[in-house]
Amino acid sequence: MKSYDICVWDIQFCKKDDDGNELLNDDGSIKLFQLKQEHDVSFIADGTCDDDLEEIKEATDEIV
Repeated sequence: MKSYDICVWDIQFCKKDDDGNELLNDDGSIKLFQLKQEHDVSFIADGTCDDDLEEIKEATDEIV
């Protein structure tokens, strides 16, 4: 069986105040941020094993 390394694909950030309240957009959704430039965040995957992961199943509107 082929083995695979666990890596970081995408990462987003949010901001919280001292009370734990997220910074929000005008519509009330959480304001999300990304890194401006390439930054090594691979350390996030260190110590993560297959049992920690759950596959993302994306719903599609496409009729087959």
